[in-house]
Amino acid sequence: MAKSMAPIVMKFGGTSLRDEDSRAHALKHIKNYSDAGERIVVVVSAMGRKGEPYATDTLVALLKDVGHNINPRELDLVMSVGETLSSAFFSHLLSHNGMPAASFNGRQSGILTDDNAGNAEILEINPSRIVEALDEGKIAVVAGFQGVNDRGDIRTLGRGGSDTSAVSLASALGAEKVEIFSDVDGIANCDPRQVEASSYLELISVNQMLDMADEGSRVIHPRAIKASLKTKTPIVAKNNFTDSAGTLIHHNKSSDEEVVAIAHRESMVLLEFALEHKAASHVDGIVNIDSKRLLLNDDVYLSDKLAQLEETLGFYKLSRHWTTISVVFNNKVSKKPAGLDYAELLDSPNNIIRYLLKESKARETLKFLHGRYT
Repeated sequence: MAKSMAPIVMKFGGTSLRDEDSRAHALKHIKNYSDAGERIVVVVSAMGRKGEPYATDTLVALLKDVGHNINPRELDLVMSVGETLSSAFFSHLLSHNGMPAASFNGRQSGILTDDNAGNAEILEINPSRIVEALDEGKIAVVAGFQGVNDRGDIRTLGRGGSDTSAVSLASALGAEKVEIFSDVDGIANCDPRQVEASSYLELISVNQMLDMADEGSRVIHPRAIKASLKTKTPIVAKNNFTDSAGTLIHHNKSSDEEVVAIAHRESMVLLEFALEHKAASHVDGIVNIDSKRLLLNDDVYLSDKLAQLEETLGFYKLSRHWTTISVVFNNKVSKKPAGLDYAELLDSPNNIIRYLLKESKARETLKFLHGRYT
């Protein structure tokens, strides 16, 4: 019998599912809860990263090889395949390891979205079939990153969509907590790939984590953080390959103790318009710099977004390889912004110091700011 009716939601990213060794670690984490009698919902990403056969980028490349102007409906359909396959495979794997499981795609999970292909918002969730599986003593394995619109068409949830699936499901199910597994030990105070001296935080408030995510931190997407706010569901960012406690993202008010972390965006394009414009809120993923400039991710959706912007805002000048770096405080900024002659200091909220610079200077800037502020 389960210890509690409230389930635990566990989300595993692509690096946690990419090969037999990675999946063995994931199975161990799940078995710990299964042996304790917990009710478990597992949300999975596509297996692996770009270049590996079932990764989302690999599947999208099949279409890009034909041509880059991809119909968003077809793109969503292809992008959902990796998670769907992953859920069926991982459910089968659990069952063969003594943990009976049932797989669910977005529709079967009761996830209703709007019609925004490639970056859909979840409108509501009816997890009745998942609850039914849990009541039968099974582990529910859910394909992340997807739902369906009111016509039954598959819609994907954009970057970090599997995190959003996990936290949104946890809220709908009244889950005890969400554990999000990746290949890092939690939330670092700076990107450890760029700054070797960075360290992992034991805990961080949901408000500061939301600021971090908004400023480009890729550990957990802003939508996933926001999905936890109504029910105050705790989120734990953990490493699939270790037994470390990870970082707890909590809903308590920020303490007086200063917590500083650094986030950055990569692979951005800078658009400068001839005329002043209002914030371009009609296009997803916009980072507004000022009345004439904005940033966009240089990704598969860029050409479509550029067409939308040109139609509404007119001609622009485009340049690539930009980044923003933001120093995020849990309260207000306590130290004077550093003057960097190659970076532009941007307007920002009173708890953030934000810079705009070329990507070629990103690593040295991150190291400098980490040493100065953390």
